[in-house]
Amino acid sequence: MLLAGKKALVTGGKRNIGRGIALALAEAGCDVGINDLERDGEVEETLQLIRDMGREASCFEADISRAVQVASMTSAFVEAFGGIDILVNNPYSGGNQPFLEITEENWDHTLGVCLKGYFLCSQQAARAMVAAGKGGSIVSVSSVHAGAVWQADTCYGVAKAGILRMTRSMAVELGRHRIRCNAILPGYMDVEHEYGSPPPEPQPDDAQPTQRFTPTYRPSTPEEIGRTVVFLCSPGANISGVALPVDGGLLAS
Repeated sequence: MLLAGKKALVTGGKRNIGRGIALALAEAGCDVGINDLERDGEVEETLQLIRDMGREASCFEADISRAVQVASMTSAFVEAFGGIDILVNNPYSGGNQPFLEITEENWDHTLGVCLKGYFLCSQQAARAMVAAGKGGSIVSVSSVHAGAVWQADTCYGVAKAGILRMTRSMAVELGRHRIRCNAILPGYMDVEHEYGSPPPEPQPDDAQPTQRFTPTYRPSTPEEIGRTVVFLCSPGANISGVALPVDGGLLAS
């Protein structure tokens, strides 16, 4: 219960990595709000899993690329939970367009969600944290695509690299308010992994093509990303401005 009593908002929190983060925060003692564009069956399932851990859970619908909606969402979260201690920026919005085929719409949509949206949510959450005077933690989910290049990943890679630079700026400017800001870089993921179950077995002799360059010879799980978020937000982690890979050594290789 490293984070007992803390109030956390996870954007894009209804499934995959977002669900893993939300459940890890709940397990650590947080009441959790999850954001998505709409409330659907996956949202309801995640909310129930959080409540099954004995924590409060609510959904906050918003398009995080829209400033007005982000401001409304943040105000609603603070009103419902009595404050905000942790923000996790997580939504994924990417494509696999080759560089010569990227349209203005592709570019605007990906950077609107994966970079502008992270900025808008971070700014609103930081303002609420400063007003409360208790500090806080902001963690942004970037990607190994921020530090390495794959085919047809220009929009996504630029957005994820931008998150790292923004995180450093936030850490420097918000440190005086006791707000720590960090980023996580997931690699290959087993997004269907069930929370609480053992991680996949390493396969050094029969690795899948996507795991051949991962020194641990297995993908990471949403649960592992979530536990890293808990560590970065914990009181014992005097860490700010870092970009922490959770990639099984992929970037190192």
